[in-house]
Amino acid sequence: MTKTIDTSTSVSFALVAKVKDYFQLMKFTLSFTVVFSCVICYLMAPKVVAYNWGMIILLFVAGLLITGSANAINQAVEKDTDALMKRTLKRPVASGRMRAEEAYIFAFISGVFGVAMMWYFFNLSSALLSAFSLFLYAFIYTPLKKINSIAVLIGGFPGALPCLIGWVAGQDAFTAGGWVLFAIQFL
Repeated sequence: MTKTIDTSTSVSFALVAKVKDYFQLMKFTLSFTVVFSCVICYLMAPKVVAYNWGMIILLFVAGLLITGSANAINQAVEKDTDALMKRTLKRPVASGRMRAEEAYIFAFISGVFGVAMMWYFFNLSSALLSAFSLFLYAFIYTPLKKINSIAVLIGGFPGALPCLIGWVAGQDAFTAGGWVLFAIQFL
């Protein structure tokens, strides 16, 4: 009697595992909280008079793509040190379940789409601010962490920029309200 193997089950498990790895790569829970602050500040902007759920969802998706991109770059850059720490050794790149090149490709695609969405659906200012935040986190803060403790101060900027990004996306201007929200988050 020959035994048949159901390949659909193994493909399903592999797909679920890959999706789980991408959620872990983008640090979904952390990204969600970052984007939540962006959306709240968007809703506080005076020009946003009525809640448009379509725009809120678009802002949320764009924010997740941009934040996920920065977190993917962070994990690809820190794969070797992540593999040494108990807290981070099970991350997809550090554990070897995903190659660094795959993480960089994901980061590039999600970052470009996220910034493009900010520009197309909101405004150029919010798109440029989003791109700057991604750059600051991924290419300044991340490598600086291993060099100097000033990285904590530098990291506060991309940590607080989502408030300003949300405000500018809703207001289409760098007004005092956005800067106050940025300062509160930064401090």
